[in-house]
Amino acid sequence: MAEKERWRDALAYQMINIFGPTFKARLMDKLPLYQEAAFCKGVQCYVSSVKELRRSQREFDDGMTDWLASFQAGEVFYDIGANVGMFSLTAAKIHNQQVKVYAFEPSFSTFASLIKNIAANGFGEVVFPFSFALGARGGIHSFNYTDLTPGASVHTLDSAVNQTGQTFAPAFSQKVIAYSLDELIEEHNFEAPTHVKIDVDGGEKEIVEGMKRLLAGSAVKSVMIEVTETQADDARVRELFDIFKSAGFVETKRIQHAGFKTYPFVYDILFTKDWKYPHE
Repeated sequence: MAEKERWRDALAYQMINIFGPTFKARLMDKLPLYQEAAFCKGVQCYVSSVKELRRSQREFDDGMTDWLASFQAGEVFYDIGANVGMFSLTAAKIHNQQVKVYAFEPSFSTFASLIKNIAANGFGEVVFPFSFALGARGGIHSFNYTDLTPGASVHTLDSAVNQTGQTFAPAFSQKVIAYSLDELIEEHNFEAPTHVKIDVDGGEKEIVEGMKRLLAGSAVKSVMIEVTETQADDARVRELFDIFKSAGFVETKRIQHAGFKTYPFVYDILFTKDWKYPHE
């Protein structure tokens, strides 16, 4: 954080704490905490932290917007690592609530904001939020938080190792229920997705391992997945590609994140199967 931001935050903290807890609670109740999102015109975002503010101000790459816009009425979208709902809200908005969205976000603080955003935009009949984790197999797991602030990211399931292979001391470790996608569909009657987005800051391979049977079928047309490549010929990335290839998927588009000039590189990679990307 820049020095100017530190001073600004410290000043705001001091000003707020001049008042007693009752006044502060009433102020929070009355404040207009929603603002229009930059990523999708007409979508309102709940903002209670700097992290949420920055997410509301983000804009999608044209390639990502084109992919979301390519969905068809009646299709099903899985948003895995939904955070405050950027992808979920956009899909619901641009398709006039004609695409069903399943939004998966295990962080307790961020999940609350996701619910607020769904409710504020009137998407409760089309965006279905779930607060459990996803992985290679079901059961009780440890969910490790890097930060408890709403809108935070880079949390991990089981090991406290981030997407670049660095260990971290969790701000909190919570026991959570996790499922594999194959379990959800085969044992709990979830609708199979047509399109899937995965952005979980390091646990992508485990989630994909848990959806091998789903990928082998014909339901899924496309998967957009964020991948962190820590070195040339990264073994985890290679294994991830092998899973998609063996299920008949091909890489259709790659969007490199700005600001990464040396390893680690971060990409959004679109895999498709028997489906033509509209701007291919």
